[in-house]
Amino acid sequence: MTLRLAPDRDQIAQGINDIVVRRLFTAGLALEAVAALMGDHHAAGKVQEAISELDLAVRDLRDMVFDHHRPDLPKAEQRG
Repeated sequence: MTLRLAPDRDQIAQGINDIVVRRLFTAGLALEAVAALMGDHHAAGKVQEAISELDLAVRDLRDMVFDHHRPDLPKAEQRG
């Protein structure tokens, strides 16, 4: 049963990388454009916080996909 699930997991991982990560990255780029237009406005800090959170979400998703595709390495080596 585990062997039958492996292709599904690979397809899900690829979908996350291709679709979800791309959407989060695009949202981050849009927010960066907005932040540039805001200049020193007091809300610019909140926009930067949102950008940072999106960057972390992208990194976390990529780490999960990477970890899934490299089960033979300990986690510390996979991120190095």
